[in-house]
Amino acid sequence: MLIPTSGVFDLSLRHIFKRGHTYYYQRRIPKDLVDRYGGPVHVKVKLKTADPLQLAKQVTSLNKKYEATWSSLRNNLGVAPISIRQSAIKLLREYDLKPLPAENDWINVDGFVERIRHKHEEFARNEGLDLDEVQAGIGIDAVEAEALRLINEKPRFRLSDALRVYINGHQKKNDKSFVEYTTRVWGQLMEFLGDREFDEVTRADANAFVVHGLNKGSKTTTVSRQVSTIKAVFNVAIIEKELAKTNPFLRLRIAGLGEDAVSRGTLDSTQLNTLYAECRREDDDIRWLIALQIDLGCRLGEAVGLSLSDFHMSDVAPYLSIRPHSWRSLKTKSSKRDVPLTGASLWAARRIVESAHKGQIYAFPRYTSAEECKATHASNTANDWIRSLGIDRTTHSLRHSLRDRLRNCGAPKSI
Repeated sequence: MLIPTSGVFDLSLRHIFKRGHTYYYQRRIPKDLVDRYGGPVHVKVKLKTADPLQLAKQVTSLNKKYEATWSSLRNNLGVAPISIRQSAIKLLREYDLKPLPAENDWINVDGFVERIRHKHEEFARNEGLDLDEVQAGIGIDAVEAEALRLINEKPRFRLSDALRVYINGHQKKNDKSFVEYTTRVWGQLMEFLGDREFDEVTRADANAFVVHGLNKGSKTTTVSRQVSTIKAVFNVAIIEKELAKTNPFLRLRIAGLGEDAVSRGTLDSTQLNTLYAECRREDDDIRWLIALQIDLGCRLGEAVGLSLSDFHMSDVAPYLSIRPHSWRSLKTKSSKRDVPLTGASLWAARRIVESAHKGQIYAFPRYTSAEECKATHASNTANDWIRSLGIDRTTHSLRHSLRDRLRNCGAPKSI
């Protein structure tokens, strides 16, 4: 489909169509896998954008997702698409049934079995066979077969179950960012392997997942972080379920780890002075957030999630307490610290405290509430403004810049 752009040329994208003002991704399921999906011959996804560049990114991502899923299904004949299991559970609900170990009313079970029996009889009649000649599972679709298995077989501990075990017992289970990241990474593993039985995942699968990530263009350090998350889930599931299994993601080797990293760069004194001057000129919460980091060296998330009680301005030497809050955790235990306020950071801290209204709790209420700290939103806004000044850096570069400044003045490594 040709997508009109604001430029001279239109953008041509495959597997996309438009209905009304909405774009959809649609792709035919390979013929050899249609039966595994239990009926549909296409996958279709509603795309929540009309921006041509975003459409292109989403289509590329979906292509990689489904191609990886189909590759996994071909390599693992016992694995069904995740959608099959979900559809099977939905089908059982129509008969007021649940997968084992739930106790089901035998009348409801008999009603569902009658559906399967009818399908067998219809198949036998069409094929000119006696009913006794029709093997179990023949004549029904993949969803019905999975539903029948769910109410007859002992539940299998699958990858999706392992994720629930890990998150439900984790101290950060209420941390939205942690849960979203862990779920996203684990979802990539399940897209690659399918919702396979936990015990069946091998070392070869783990190595193949690493290769798959690198082939998609992910940085080696990104893949390493994903592996660390997956390894943690496996560790917990193995312990909690008392499984006699070695963690397949333990001590994986990633060739060239870190060699493809791109330096974030730092700001020189001229850029820092320009940034500080522009922050004072604009003088609003976004600029206070940026200026706070210039001479503080904190992470952006640490700054966004500050409460007003973290500011100690009446002391002889004003300082800031960086500590965990219910709405924002810290990266490590050592991240909890008190840091003196000087220069641009002292100016920003004073403006934050002076401008606070009565009863205000958070330093940046635009991005922080009792439920969450929207550090990513703040980062996007701040970084866009920094670049608009002709400074091709991000707020995280301010942290690296302060580290270099301390090193250059001979400050001890511990400082």
